[in-house]
Amino acid sequence: MNKICIIGLGLLGGSIGKECISKNLAKQVVGFGRNSESLKKAKQLGLVHEISESFEDLNQADLIIIATPVKQYSTIFKKINPFLSPTTLITDVGSTKKNVINDASFFLDDHYAKFIGSHPIAGSEKHGPEAAQLGLFKNKNIIITPHEKNTKKDIDFISNFWNSMEGTSLIMDAVSHDEIFSTVSHLPHALAMIFMSMLNSKNNKDELLRFAASGFRDFTRIAASSPEMWKDIFIDNKEACLKDLSEFKQQIEKFESIVVNEEDLEKYIQYASTLRSNWNE
Repeated sequence: MNKICIIGLGLLGGSIGKECISKNLAKQVVGFGRNSESLKKAKQLGLVHEISESFEDLNQADLIIIATPVKQYSTIFKKINPFLSPTTLITDVGSTKKNVINDASFFLDDHYAKFIGSHPIAGSEKHGPEAAQLGLFKNKNIIITPHEKNTKKDIDFISNFWNSMEGTSLIMDAVSHDEIFSTVSHLPHALAMIFMSMLNSKNNKDELLRFAASGFRDFTRIAASSPEMWKDIFIDNKEACLKDLSEFKQQIEKFESIVVNEEDLEKYIQYASTLRSNWNE
């Protein structure tokens, strides 16, 4: 490719840029963002070749990757639309897909056919350009959510792009994607954040944190994730998230009812232990 443009240079966007440069996937990797200091930092770190605060510089891009919080997408779609070339492909890294595709359909006009959603199942609780790293996508699933106007050629292009990052591309429809990742990603993040909020409300929170150890660290690590990004995810996927929260409340009630019954409690814990032990990451 001649030109790859990345909008948003945090953990995911920055890691994509760093990987593109390392693997010589494009002659020019250009980074865009709303914070000039973060853009300058990204360039200093070698995440991109050039930086820009003007979407006019998207002109003649082969590929545009949107790597911002999902609630910014509609504004970004509107702003980039006048500067898109007919052959430019657009993808993203967002954790929700149904509303993203709807926004692309509404705001990208004829360029909607060139938007193909992506969701790399990679990341950490760290954020910002300093968190970017090589190898972030290696052996990680990359979910691609095409729509009815995408061509096989363009879908293959996006799949091959992620494969060049050493990821494994998988095709999924947007609705199924949002339901699955509500359960296996969004709900766990919510629970970690709810737990930390409960702890924060306690008068003896400092003492509690002093005695917290590995189990606490493992369970709460993701509570340190970007507040802006996760606020957008929960709102954008609220229907699936609320459904999963409702089911989780039922499990809490069930646990409360059996905690006085030694035999039922052990069976409940055993089922959970077996399922977790059999899971291969």
